[in-house]
Amino acid sequence: MSVQEKSAVAAVEVPYPMQSRQDLIVAAELEHDLGTLRQEYGPVVPALMPFGEGNAWIAIGYNEVRQVMSDERFVVWKHRGNNYPRLRFNEGNRPPFRMAFDKMDGPEQIARRRVLAKHLSARRVMGMREETRNKVENFLDRFIAQGQGSDLMSNFVEHVPLAVISDLLGVPAEETDIFLEAALDHMNGRITTEEQANAHITKVNAYFDHLVARRRKEPGDDLISALLNDVGGLWDDEELGGVGFVLLTAGHDSTASIIGGILFWLAHDPERFQYLKDNRDILPRAIEEFLRVVPAGTGTRVRIATEDVEIGGVLVKKDEGIHPVVHPANFDETIFENPDELNFAREGETHLRFGFGSHACPGNQLARMEIREVLDAVLDRFATIEAATPSENWRGDMLMRGPKQLPVTWTLEEDKS
Repeated sequence: MSVQEKSAVAAVEVPYPMQSRQDLIVAAELEHDLGTLRQEYGPVVPALMPFGEGNAWIAIGYNEVRQVMSDERFVVWKHRGNNYPRLRFNEGNRPPFRMAFDKMDGPEQIARRRVLAKHLSARRVMGMREETRNKVENFLDRFIAQGQGSDLMSNFVEHVPLAVISDLLGVPAEETDIFLEAALDHMNGRITTEEQANAHITKVNAYFDHLVARRRKEPGDDLISALLNDVGGLWDDEELGGVGFVLLTAGHDSTASIIGGILFWLAHDPERFQYLKDNRDILPRAIEEFLRVVPAGTGTRVRIATEDVEIGGVLVKKDEGIHPVVHPANFDETIFENPDELNFAREGETHLRFGFGSHACPGNQLARMEIREVLDAVLDRFATIEAATPSENWRGDMLMRGPKQLPVTWTLEEDKS
């Protein structure tokens, strides 16, 4: 039976069996299934999560995903200590995970997000543009020096977000190697066992424990130092370590996946690459459309209903879990006309790539700035850039969570004659 036939069978069975893996085949099946489920069953579907106990649902319609993310009756805090239905074996504040703002609700979460928002404001992020562009240019120089056919992911994309988020957190450049392997393994899906995951998480936690202790004695011009000195004393050392882990994961992992996905698209679509070179004024709008189309994962953390809630034509009962799945919501045909089309002139509702509501990504402006600086540099430096081993099914390959490899060939602007 083909993948498509298996997907068609799976799509008519409920509860739908969600899978924790996100390799290419699973991603293709998942995207096919969820699109079919939304059309045939509706925007909220019963699901069987790979881990945990109890009933769960998946929200796959745009409006329903927004509701789950913004409705205060769906919370993350009830995860604490519960074997709730979920995609990952180990999540929440189960060891070795730390308690952090992303696992809170209500006033305690709002207070912490307000402080983070102050330090991740558009103004602060814009102040980082010049240094970010310098980093991008340096990494591009190193990439080009590798020669034609070099892998754009391992020699460029994976390094830019790590360098930027490390600067923000106050991690010295010479110390990023301590957790570089852990960060890259998480991003590239190399982790296959609970033991591997826990070992990497423990290593990153230990580093940030050390960094927090150091910044208490030797504060610097970085986010950890700023949070340590924040009036009100919101953050204890364990929380600060958790902040470091969350921002490292989101600021490196997700951002690198998105940048890789955008460059994967452009390396397979020379006409689109040239169009952006010739129409640089549309780049901000193009980035938003890429953010809608390019995946960065299957979705966000499962929420738990604190009371019975009607959503999308079904009743989610108290203490049941519901998982808002972002990527299919960004392709909801009732919201986006011709959703499978990459349309730089698209108007109307915005994507949900960075979430929505109180748990929306606090570093979304930082991610946008990094994407813009990378694209500006690539469009400036390269006259052409194309996949060295182009795939006939490259649009289907875009379903995966960022390419693991992207060997490319190119022509530099300076070499044109």
